[in-house]
Amino acid sequence: MRKQTLKVQLTILLAFILIASFALPGGKLEAASTFMGEVEEKYEALEAKFTEQYKTDLKSETNYYEQFLQKISSEQKKLEQWLDEDLEYLADLLKEDYKKLEAQFGSDRSYNSKLSRYKNQINESYSTGSLWKYAKESDKSYSTSLHWKFNTQINPSYSTSLMWKYKNEINPSYSTSTMWKYANMVNPSYSTSLMWELHNESNPNYSTSTMWKYKIGNLSLEEAKKDIESILKTGEEDLQAERDSLMNTIQKTRENTINDVVKLRDETVRSILKQRTDSLEEISDLREQYFGAGIKANALVISFDSIKVVIDGELQQFEQSPIVVKGNTLVPMRAIFERLGAKVEWNQIQRTVKATKGDTTIGLTIGSSTATKNGQSVKLDVPAQTKNGHTMVPLRFISEALGANVQWNGKTSTVTITTS
Repeated sequence: MRKQTLKVQLTILLAFILIASFALPGGKLEAASTFMGEVEEKYEALEAKFTEQYKTDLKSETNYYEQFLQKISSEQKKLEQWLDEDLEYLADLLKEDYKKLEAQFGSDRSYNSKLSRYKNQINESYSTGSLWKYAKESDKSYSTSLHWKFNTQINPSYSTSLMWKYKNEINPSYSTSTMWKYANMVNPSYSTSLMWELHNESNPNYSTSTMWKYKIGNLSLEEAKKDIESILKTGEEDLQAERDSLMNTIQKTRENTINDVVKLRDETVRSILKQRTDSLEEISDLREQYFGAGIKANALVISFDSIKVVIDGELQQFEQSPIVVKGNTLVPMRAIFERLGAKVEWNQIQRTVKATKGDTTIGLTIGSSTATKNGQSVKLDVPAQTKNGHTMVPLRFISEALGANVQWNGKTSTVTITTS
């Protein structure tokens, strides 16, 4: 509709020029017509470019959001399952223990109160009991529990949660969000937007615009060409700069949200496991005090990555977990290299990655089985590849690339990287 309107306006303008310029040589009239068509094409190309870029950016960020939401939701379900199974295991263990104690001491009336107290402490439904404390913190439905707090923060429908804020930030329909500002910026119908201003400057019927001044004769053809070219060039630069700024804000929101959610997840697990330890210690101490010996339970280990990476003694958390391809462990190059102090650069057009640390420069191409180190070829066990937008490289390549000591523990599926 906008294009048709602009064409109608151009037709009217050309008619005006035709009527008002019987004295104009044919060449000037033709030049005016050509100029008007060129301005129309340049503006439409500019609008199309940034509209397409916006659609691409929106799709990309939406995919990032959906992938992370799916990942963290899956981890929450795993956590819930593990905790439910563990609580069931502990309840069965302690009930069996109580039966044995009752059989051993039940006939002695002096043990009645002790057995009763012990029974209460191992009852997950007994308020204030030791096992109840663990059951409470593990229950996502128990308001204010550790698990409940984590579950609400990853719920995009829970107002003010981390994922709610993230979802709204990339929602072009959510007023004041960054993606909303981006959508308005490229919308020629949104008053005061950059695209709106460029559209008006290219419109010969918009009062005070460059093309309007040309239409009424306030600007010569040469002056109008110079002015409109400058306006469109500056406008394109401003649009790109504003787009980059907005996308940088969205990227920071994404990274901060992921970091905050993963941090909360890990803190939740640590706190729940601590409560488990405290509860079992209370139960064991009480048992020892009343019946002469404590009780031991199997340890509970919770890890969300099928393959864990430890760098210099610190367990790492990655947006993209390591994967196994044809028996080879592949790890996220950027995350690990940057953790090791290297600068990583990605070339989208050539699909190449360059990492630099000190006097060492590493290069590789997606799909290639050969990398380079300071210009020398290095054979990869399997080609470098992308997974959810992350460059994945064979584990052994890290050792050969940056001289780090890399070890693999098959029993625990743990990669241990030690820097010199």
